[in-house]
Amino acid sequence: MEPGVANSHTANPGNFDAIQVRGANDRGQSPTDEKKDKGGWKTAIILLVNQALATLAFFGVGVNLVLFLTRVLRQDSAEAANNVSKWTGTVYIFSLIGAFLSDSYWGRYLTCSIFQIIFVVGLGLLSLTSWRFLINPAGCGNEETKCREPSSVGVGVFYLSIYLVALGYGGHQPTLATFGADQFDEKNEKHRNAREAFFSYFYFALNVGSLFSNTILVYYEDSGMWTMGFLVSLASAIVALVSYLAGYKNYRYVKAYGNPVIRVAQVFVAAFRKCKVHSGSEDQLYEVDGPESAIKGSRKIMHSSDLR
Repeated sequence: MEPGVANSHTANPGNFDAIQVRGANDRGQSPTDEKKDKGGWKTAIILLVNQALATLAFFGVGVNLVLFLTRVLRQDSAEAANNVSKWTGTVYIFSLIGAFLSDSYWGRYLTCSIFQIIFVVGLGLLSLTSWRFLINPAGCGNEETKCREPSSVGVGVFYLSIYLVALGYGGHQPTLATFGADQFDEKNEKHRNAREAFFSYFYFALNVGSLFSNTILVYYEDSGMWTMGFLVSLASAIVALVSYLAGYKNYRYVKAYGNPVIRVAQVFVAAFRKCKVHSGSEDQLYEVDGPESAIKGSRKIMHSSDLR
Protein backbone atom coordinates (compact mmCIF):
# COMPACT_ATOMS: atom_id res chain seq x y z
CA MET A 1 0.00 0.00 0.00
CA GLU A 2 1.34 3.44 -0.90
CA PRO A 3 2.09 5.78 2.03
CA GLY A 4 -0.63 8.29 2.71
CA VAL A 5 -3.29 6.34 0.79
CA ALA A 6 -6.08 4.69 2.73
CA ASN A 7 -6.94 1.08 1.97
CA SER A 8 -10.24 1.21 0.13
CA HIS A 9 -11.43 -2.03 1.69
CA THR A 10 -11.03 -0.83 5.28
CA ALA A 11 -11.89 2.85 5.01
CA ASN A 12 -15.18 4.10 6.32
CA PRO A 13 -17.45 4.21 3.24
CA GLY A 14 -18.92 7.52 4.35
CA ASN A 15 -15.54 9.18 4.92
CA PHE A 16 -14.51 10.19 1.42
CA ASP A 17 -11.78 12.52 2.71
CA ALA A 18 -9.82 9.46 3.78
CA ILE A 19 -9.90 7.92 0.33
CA GLN A 20 -7.74 9.26 -2.48
CA VAL A 21 -9.56 9.50 -5.80
CA ARG A 22 -7.20 7.50 -7.94
CA GLY A 23 -6.46 8.39 -11.55
CA ALA A 24 -6.29 12.14 -10.98
CA ASN A 25 -2.63 12.50 -10.02
CA ASP A 26 -0.95 9.21 -10.95
CA ARG A 27 2.09 9.66 -13.17
CA GLY A 28 1.08 9.16 -16.77
CA GLN A 29 -2.59 9.12 -15.80
CA SER A 30 -3.16 12.81 -15.13
CA PRO A 31 -6.10 14.09 -17.17
CA THR A 32 -4.92 17.70 -16.77
CA ASP A 33 -1.64 19.56 -17.10
CA GLU A 34 -1.01 20.33 -13.41
CA LYS A 35 1.95 22.73 -13.73
CA LYS A 36 1.39 25.72 -11.48
CA ASP A 37 2.31 28.27 -14.14
CA LYS A 38 -0.27 26.97 -16.59
CA GLY A 39 -3.77 28.29 -17.09
CA GLY A 40 -5.55 30.78 -14.87
CA TRP A 41 -6.78 34.19 -15.92
CA LYS A 42 -3.79 34.89 -18.16
CA THR A 43 -5.01 32.23 -20.61
CA ALA A 44 -8.72 32.65 -19.88
CA ILE A 45 -8.50 36.29 -21.01
CA ILE A 46 -7.09 35.12 -24.35
CA LEU A 47 -10.12 32.89 -24.79
CA LEU A 48 -12.50 35.71 -23.86
CA VAL A 49 -10.91 37.95 -26.49
CA ASN A 50 -11.15 35.09 -28.96
CA GLN A 51 -14.84 34.70 -28.20
CA ALA A 52 -15.57 38.40 -28.72
CA LEU A 53 -13.65 38.58 -32.01
CA ALA A 54 -15.09 35.33 -33.39
CA THR A 55 -18.62 36.43 -32.50
CA LEU A 56 -18.04 39.76 -34.22
CA ALA A 57 -16.87 37.92 -37.33
CA PHE A 58 -19.77 35.47 -37.36
CA PHE A 59 -22.56 37.97 -36.80
CA GLY A 60 -20.91 40.27 -39.31
CA VAL A 61 -22.03 37.67 -41.84
CA GLY A 62 -25.22 36.31 -40.30
CA VAL A 63 -27.03 39.44 -39.15
CA ASN A 64 -27.53 40.82 -42.67
CA LEU A 65 -27.54 37.58 -44.63
CA VAL A 66 -31.21 37.85 -45.62
CA LEU A 67 -30.58 41.30 -47.10
CA PHE A 68 -27.54 40.00 -48.96
CA LEU A 69 -29.57 37.20 -50.52
CA THR A 70 -32.37 39.53 -51.62
CA ARG A 71 -30.26 42.46 -52.83
CA VAL A 72 -27.19 40.70 -54.23
CA LEU A 73 -28.40 37.20 -55.17
CA ARG A 74 -31.84 38.58 -56.08
CA GLN A 75 -33.85 36.01 -54.13
CA ASP A 76 -37.35 36.81 -52.90
CA SER A 77 -37.84 37.36 -49.17
CA ALA A 78 -39.40 33.95 -48.46
CA GLU A 79 -36.62 32.04 -50.22
CA ALA A 80 -33.93 34.13 -48.54
CA ALA A 81 -35.43 33.64 -45.06
CA ASN A 82 -35.71 29.89 -45.68
CA ASN A 83 -32.07 29.64 -46.77
CA VAL A 84 -30.86 31.60 -43.75
CA SER A 85 -32.92 29.38 -41.42
CA LYS A 86 -31.28 26.27 -42.88
CA TRP A 87 -27.86 27.85 -42.55
CA THR A 88 -28.49 28.82 -38.92
CA GLY A 89 -29.66 25.29 -38.12
CA THR A 90 -26.42 23.81 -39.43
CA VAL A 91 -24.46 25.98 -36.99
CA TYR A 92 -26.14 24.17 -34.09
CA ILE A 93 -25.64 20.76 -35.71
CA PHE A 94 -21.95 21.48 -36.19
CA SER A 95 -21.78 22.49 -32.51
CA LEU A 96 -22.71 18.93 -31.56
CA ILE A 97 -20.09 17.53 -33.91
CA GLY A 98 -17.38 19.81 -32.54
CA ALA A 99 -18.21 18.99 -28.93
CA PHE A 100 -18.19 15.24 -29.66
CA LEU A 101 -14.82 15.33 -31.44
CA SER A 102 -13.35 17.51 -28.69
CA ASP A 103 -14.37 15.31 -25.78
CA SER A 104 -13.82 11.97 -27.51
CA TYR A 105 -10.79 12.19 -29.77
CA TRP A 106 -9.07 15.47 -30.59
CA GLY A 107 -9.05 17.35 -27.30
CA ARG A 108 -10.23 20.92 -26.88
CA TYR A 109 -7.20 22.84 -28.08
CA LEU A 110 -6.85 20.93 -31.35
CA THR A 111 -10.60 21.01 -32.00
CA CYS A 112 -10.76 24.79 -31.54
CA SER A 113 -7.70 25.24 -33.74
CA ILE A 114 -9.05 23.15 -36.63
CA PHE A 115 -12.52 24.67 -36.64
CA GLN A 116 -11.22 28.22 -36.33
CA ILE A 117 -8.97 27.65 -39.34
CA ILE A 118 -12.04 26.44 -41.26
CA PHE A 119 -13.86 29.56 -40.05
CA VAL A 120 -11.11 31.84 -41.40
CA VAL A 121 -11.01 29.97 -44.73
CA GLY A 122 -14.78 30.35 -45.09
CA LEU A 123 -14.68 34.08 -44.41
CA GLY A 124 -11.78 34.55 -46.81
CA LEU A 125 -13.62 32.68 -49.54
CA LEU A 126 -16.79 34.69 -48.85
CA SER A 127 -14.92 37.99 -49.13
CA LEU A 128 -13.25 36.92 -52.38
CA THR A 129 -16.49 35.61 -53.88
CA SER A 130 -18.52 38.70 -53.07
CA TRP A 131 -15.85 40.97 -54.57
CA ARG A 132 -15.05 38.86 -57.65
CA PHE A 133 -18.39 37.31 -58.63
CA LEU A 134 -21.36 38.84 -56.81
CA ILE A 135 -21.01 42.61 -56.25
CA ASN A 136 -21.62 43.64 -59.84
CA PRO A 137 -21.66 46.52 -60.60
CA ALA A 138 -19.42 47.90 -57.86
CA GLY A 139 -21.40 49.53 -55.06
CA CYS A 140 -24.59 47.59 -55.74
CA GLY A 141 -26.57 45.86 -53.02
CA ASN A 142 -27.78 48.94 -51.19
CA GLU A 143 -31.41 49.92 -50.74
CA GLU A 144 -31.65 51.60 -54.16
CA THR A 145 -29.45 49.47 -56.42
CA LYS A 146 -29.74 45.72 -56.80
CA CYS A 147 -26.91 43.71 -58.30
CA ARG A 148 -26.96 41.95 -61.63
CA GLU A 149 -28.00 38.32 -61.91
CA PRO A 150 -25.13 36.33 -60.35
CA SER A 151 -23.38 33.49 -62.14
CA SER A 152 -23.98 29.90 -61.09
CA VAL A 153 -20.29 29.59 -60.19
CA GLY A 154 -20.49 32.64 -57.94
CA VAL A 155 -23.61 31.35 -56.19
CA GLY A 156 -22.08 27.90 -55.68
CA VAL A 157 -18.87 29.29 -54.18
CA PHE A 158 -20.92 31.65 -52.01
CA TYR A 159 -22.91 28.81 -50.46
CA LEU A 160 -19.74 26.80 -49.96
CA SER A 161 -18.17 29.72 -48.13
CA ILE A 162 -21.07 30.44 -45.78
CA TYR A 163 -21.38 26.76 -44.83
CA LEU A 164 -17.66 26.68 -44.09
CA VAL A 165 -18.30 29.67 -41.83
CA ALA A 166 -21.13 27.74 -40.14
CA LEU A 167 -18.93 24.67 -39.72
CA GLY A 168 -16.01 26.62 -38.30
CA TYR A 169 -17.98 28.79 -35.89
CA GLY A 170 -20.38 26.07 -34.78
CA GLY A 171 -17.63 23.50 -34.31
CA HIS A 172 -15.44 25.58 -32.04
CA GLN A 173 -17.98 27.53 -29.94
CA PRO A 174 -19.01 24.92 -27.34
CA THR A 175 -15.44 23.64 -27.12
CA LEU A 176 -14.05 27.12 -26.46
CA ALA A 177 -16.27 27.59 -23.41
CA THR A 178 -15.21 24.23 -21.97
CA PHE A 179 -11.57 24.90 -22.76
CA GLY A 180 -11.88 28.15 -20.82
CA ALA A 181 -13.20 26.25 -17.80
CA ASP A 182 -10.23 23.88 -18.07
CA GLN A 183 -7.89 26.79 -17.36
CA PHE A 184 -8.97 26.73 -13.71
CA ASP A 185 -8.09 23.92 -11.30
CA GLU A 186 -11.31 22.60 -9.79
CA LYS A 187 -9.40 21.34 -6.73
CA ASN A 188 -8.46 24.93 -5.86
CA GLU A 189 -11.24 26.93 -4.15
CA LYS A 190 -10.11 30.24 -5.67
CA HIS A 191 -10.02 28.66 -9.11
CA ARG A 192 -13.53 27.26 -8.63
CA ASN A 193 -14.84 30.76 -7.97
CA ALA A 194 -12.86 32.09 -10.93
CA ARG A 195 -14.35 29.41 -13.16
CA GLU A 196 -17.86 30.53 -12.28
CA ALA A 197 -16.91 34.12 -13.05
CA PHE A 198 -15.37 33.04 -16.36
CA PHE A 199 -18.71 31.89 -17.75
CA SER A 200 -20.25 35.26 -16.92
CA TYR A 201 -17.42 37.05 -18.71
CA PHE A 202 -17.72 34.59 -21.58
CA TYR A 203 -21.34 35.58 -22.11
CA PHE A 204 -20.35 39.23 -21.81
CA ALA A 205 -17.67 38.77 -24.50
CA LEU A 206 -20.24 37.19 -26.80
CA ASN A 207 -22.51 40.20 -26.42
CA VAL A 208 -19.68 42.69 -26.97
CA GLY A 209 -18.83 41.01 -30.27
CA SER A 210 -22.43 40.84 -31.44
CA LEU A 211 -23.02 44.48 -30.42
CA PHE A 212 -20.29 45.69 -32.77
CA SER A 213 -21.56 43.58 -35.67
CA ASN A 214 -25.17 44.59 -35.12
CA THR A 215 -24.37 48.30 -35.14
CA ILE A 216 -21.30 49.36 -37.10
CA LEU A 217 -21.02 46.45 -39.56
CA VAL A 218 -24.74 46.46 -40.25
CA TYR A 219 -24.57 50.14 -41.19
CA TYR A 220 -21.82 49.60 -43.75
CA GLU A 221 -23.37 46.47 -45.24
CA ASP A 222 -26.78 48.12 -45.50
CA SER A 223 -25.07 50.91 -47.45
CA GLY A 224 -23.85 48.39 -50.03
CA MET A 225 -20.29 47.97 -48.74
CA TRP A 226 -20.67 44.20 -48.42
CA THR A 227 -17.13 43.23 -49.30
CA MET A 228 -15.69 45.65 -46.75
CA GLY A 229 -18.00 44.23 -44.08
CA PHE A 230 -16.89 40.69 -44.89
CA LEU A 231 -13.23 41.77 -44.85
CA VAL A 232 -13.69 43.25 -41.37
CA SER A 233 -15.16 39.92 -40.26
CA LEU A 234 -12.21 38.11 -41.86
CA ALA A 235 -9.68 40.36 -40.12
CA SER A 236 -11.43 39.83 -36.78
CA ALA A 237 -11.37 36.05 -37.23
CA ILE A 238 -7.67 36.09 -38.15
CA VAL A 239 -6.76 38.12 -35.06
CA ALA A 240 -8.85 35.72 -32.94
CA LEU A 241 -7.06 32.69 -34.40
CA VAL A 242 -3.56 34.13 -34.07
CA SER A 243 -4.12 35.21 -30.46
CA TYR A 244 -5.55 31.78 -29.65
CA LEU A 245 -2.60 29.90 -31.15
CA ALA A 246 -0.10 32.24 -29.47
CA GLY A 247 -1.13 31.04 -26.02
CA TYR A 248 -0.53 27.33 -26.61
CA LYS A 249 2.43 27.08 -24.22
CA ASN A 250 0.45 28.48 -21.30
CA TYR A 251 -2.86 26.60 -21.58
CA ARG A 252 -3.93 23.82 -19.27
CA TYR A 253 -4.95 20.77 -21.28
CA VAL A 254 -7.44 18.01 -20.51
CA LYS A 255 -6.95 14.78 -22.41
CA ALA A 256 -9.74 13.41 -24.60
CA TYR A 257 -11.31 10.38 -22.92
CA GLY A 258 -12.59 8.34 -25.86
CA ASN A 259 -15.99 7.68 -27.35
CA PRO A 260 -18.65 8.04 -24.61
CA VAL A 261 -21.27 6.24 -26.70
CA ILE A 262 -19.32 2.99 -26.43
CA ARG A 263 -19.01 3.32 -22.65
CA VAL A 264 -22.73 4.07 -22.27
CA ALA A 265 -23.51 0.97 -24.34
CA GLN A 266 -21.18 -1.07 -22.14
CA VAL A 267 -23.06 0.08 -19.05
CA PHE A 268 -26.42 -1.02 -20.48
CA VAL A 269 -25.02 -4.38 -21.60
CA ALA A 270 -23.38 -5.00 -18.23
CA ALA A 271 -26.53 -3.95 -16.35
CA PHE A 272 -28.65 -6.32 -18.45
CA ARG A 273 -26.28 -9.26 -18.02
CA LYS A 274 -25.92 -8.73 -14.26
CA CYS A 275 -29.44 -7.64 -13.34
CA LYS A 276 -29.93 -10.78 -11.20
CA VAL A 277 -26.47 -10.79 -9.61
CA HIS A 278 -26.34 -10.16 -5.86
CA SER A 279 -24.32 -6.99 -5.15
CA GLY A 280 -22.76 -8.22 -1.93
CA SER A 281 -21.85 -6.11 1.08
CA GLU A 282 -21.13 -2.40 0.71
CA ASP A 283 -17.44 -2.57 1.60
CA GLN A 284 -16.87 -4.83 -1.43
CA LEU A 285 -18.18 -2.18 -3.83
CA TYR A 286 -15.47 0.42 -3.21
CA GLU A 287 -12.63 0.87 -5.71
CA VAL A 288 -9.42 -1.07 -5.29
CA ASP A 289 -6.03 0.64 -5.42
CA GLY A 290 -4.41 0.86 -8.84
CA PRO A 291 -5.36 1.94 -12.35
CA GLU A 292 -7.26 -1.23 -13.36
CA SER A 293 -10.70 0.38 -13.55
CA ALA A 294 -9.59 3.89 -14.47
CA ILE A 295 -10.69 5.40 -17.77
CA LYS A 296 -8.03 7.30 -19.69
CA GLY A 297 -8.49 11.04 -19.20
CA SER A 298 -11.06 10.66 -16.40
CA ARG A 299 -11.03 10.55 -12.63
CA LYS A 300 -12.41 7.65 -10.67
CA ILE A 301 -15.66 8.32 -8.85
CA MET A 302 -15.96 6.46 -5.58
CA HIS A 303 -18.93 4.17 -5.05
CA SER A 304 -21.60 5.64 -2.82
CA SER A 305 -25.01 4.69 -1.47
CA ASP A 306 -26.22 8.31 -1.54
CA LEU A 307 -28.34 7.86 -4.70
CA ARG A 308 -30.02 4.62 -3.66
